[in-house]
Amino acid sequence: MKALKIVGFVLGGLLLLLAVLVAVALMPSVQTWAVRKAVADQPGLKLEVGRVAAGFSAADISDLHVVKDGMVITAKSVTARYSAWDYIKGKKINVDSVVVQDVLVDLSKVPPAPATGDPKTAPQTPNPAPPTSAPAQGAKKPSGPNEPFTGILQQAKLPFEIRVASLTAKGRALLPANQSVVFDLKGAGIETGQRGKLEWTVDFSDTTPGAALRALRSTGTAQLHISRDHRIDIVEVDTIVSAMGPNLPPDRLQLTAKLDQPSPGGNEGYTANISL
Repeated sequence: MKALKIVGFVLGGLLLLLAVLVAVALMPSVQTWAVRKAVADQPGLKLEVGRVAAGFSAADISDLHVVKDGMVITAKSVTARYSAWDYIKGKKINVDSVVVQDVLVDLSKVPPAPATGDPKTAPQTPNPAPPTSAPAQGAKKPSGPNEPFTGILQQAKLPFEIRVASLTAKGRALLPANQSVVFDLKGAGIETGQRGKLEWTVDFSDTTPGAALRALRSTGTAQLHISRDHRIDIVEVDTIVSAMGPNLPPDRLQLTAKLDQPSPGGNEGYTANISL
């Protein structure tokens, strides 16, 4: 009996210690410190957060600030409601809602990519040595830029079963040369085996004097179907675009398009229609 009591005390102590550790790990102050510590030594990445509070069913991040290669991303808050147990048990992403507020993507100071044909920036490679022997039969040629087109949806396969009931993201982006974009994105019903929907409103502006395109507005929807084998096999887009400029007509342009791949690895179909 004494041995059983000792074992019971030990197991009870271990369970109590585990409960304390879990409670401490779920404390927002501890999670905020852990996130800051995890990214403190990442080269070329600077991340700051005001507060992190994450549990098995919800996560809240406030005052997010990320700097990477001249790009700066800030967000007032990011909140998510989900089920962590669904991922632990069955590798399923089950999200009730994701809300991102006051996003700012600053790309105005991102250094431009070097020109491909610029001899000052292009890497210098030595002249290849002449071949000493013929290549063996059956050897594969190295892949190059002339590889055949395999399709847009060919690689659109998700690694997990997914469900996102609601998605909202609002913010703006600062682009080089006095350009900016304001966006409002909403999503609903994105789920494996179902047809989900995305809605957006995008406003582009260019304050450069004499700009050929001063403003552009796009509103539209996109419906996508995720098959049972996790493939995005249907995408349908319907959008209306209006542009403003000194030499641009006031007409609005409507674009409808559909992409589909009925069977895995099969041929893809594309249809598009543009009208005023």
